[in-house]
Amino acid sequence: MPMKTIPILFALIGFVLLSCSKEEESVSPLDAYPAPVVQVDAPETASVGENVTVTVYFSVNNGCGEFGSFEATRNGNTITVKVYPHYREGFCTQAFVTREVTYTYKPEEAGTYTFKFWAGEDQYLTKNILVQ
Repeated sequence: MPMKTIPILFALIGFVLLSCSKEEESVSPLDAYPAPVVQVDAPETASVGENVTVTVYFSVNNGCGEFGSFEATRNGNTITVKVYPHYREGFCTQAFVTREVTYTYKPEEAGTYTFKFWAGEDQYLTKNILVQ
């Protein structure tokens, strides 16, 4: 072997050894992030003390995605809702799928309620419901 190739060979071996890591990178599960809401069907009016039923359509990343939970925060009469999916294990179709779930809210006071459903980064689908 020529003398020029020995340093190159050592440099290559050193690069390969140093670039490999025994630590696994942590990957967040898909259900750690909210699913974007693509459509909301809500009534325009409701009554105090009665459940308001809202149909929410959200997108999941594959055929194993299903509804997991809601995260709702209230600021006055504005309710911001995020949908968190759950991904079951097993064989999944690799297609974006839209799922349907019912969100229920029971207003205790009259007024106009604004429901903001998370649809993506800084984007919301908004529905106003007049409660009498």
